Amino acid sequence: MSESKPDRNGRKALDDIVGRMAEPGFAANHPRPPSKRPTGAHVNPEILALSQPRSRYVRQWRRHARHCQDCSNVFRYLGISLS
Repeated sequence: MSESKPDRNGRKALDDIVGRMAEPGFAANHPRPPSKRPTGAHVNPEILALSQPRSRYVRQWRRHARHCQDCSNVFRYLGISLS
C-alpha cells in the first residue's frame, strides 16, 4: 500500500493512519485516553489537563487518584506524578 504524502499542514490522510494501527509499535506510541465512568466521583480530565501540576485542583485529586484506578490512569496518561 502506498502511503500518501502529508498535506501542507503536516497532516496525514485518515486511511494512512488507520492502516498503521495494526503495526506493533503504533498502540504504544499513540495510547488512547483512558475510559472514564460517567460519575462525579472522579477527576475531570479536561480540567486536569489544563491545570498546573502543583495547583490546588491537582493536589486535591492526587490523594484520591492513588486509590482509584480510573483517576490514576488519567493522571498517568497526562504525565502527572501521583507522589
